[in-house]
Amino acid sequence: MAMVVVVTLGMISLTGCENTTPTPQEREAITKTVRQYLNQLSDAYTNMDARRLKGVASKGEMAAVSKVLHRLAMSGDRLEASLRRVDFEDIEVFRVVNATVKLLEVWDVRRLDAFNGKEKGRNPNTIQHSVIQLRKIDGKWLVTFRSVLETQGGSKWGVATPPAHTGEASATPPAQESTGAVSTPAAKNP
Repeated sequence: MAMVVVVTLGMISLTGCENTTPTPQEREAITKTVRQYLNQLSDAYTNMDARRLKGVASKGEMAAVSKVLHRLAMSGDRLEASLRRVDFEDIEVFRVVNATVKLLEVWDVRRLDAFNGKEKGRNPNTIQHSVIQLRKIDGKWLVTFRSVLETQGGSKWGVATPPAHTGEASATPPAQESTGAVSTPAAKNP
């Protein structure tokens, strides 16, 4: 009995010391999948179609993105986002089949009217700190979850607001942009 307790305690202590550093092959495969996912996420937002994530995201993640796209459409918005840069800040692999990736993403985001395509705003330097979780299924890494922890930006939605029509020309131009950091609670921002 004492031997079983000692062995069990030893196994529990070793489990807490799991090496989470990915092998070079794991790092390469995970990095490739994440880049592909982000590019296809951009495509999903542009086309309002979460099926664009097929092959790089789990069904659950595709359903979550689909809900976000539906909410955007209900508000009359559509996004076009181009990934400008992605920095891999940390990659950890757990039990060979699970991975967590911490990223710094820089996006050029345009907010458009979902119906006529007219630009409502643009932020060419949206910085997002995100975490992506992946699972290795049938030998292939798939994104199972993405969470945006924080969004910071340069120029925020620089769109000229037309002056109220009074019949007279306005002497002052409308505000073009504002700056500052903004915390975004939405988990599925591009």
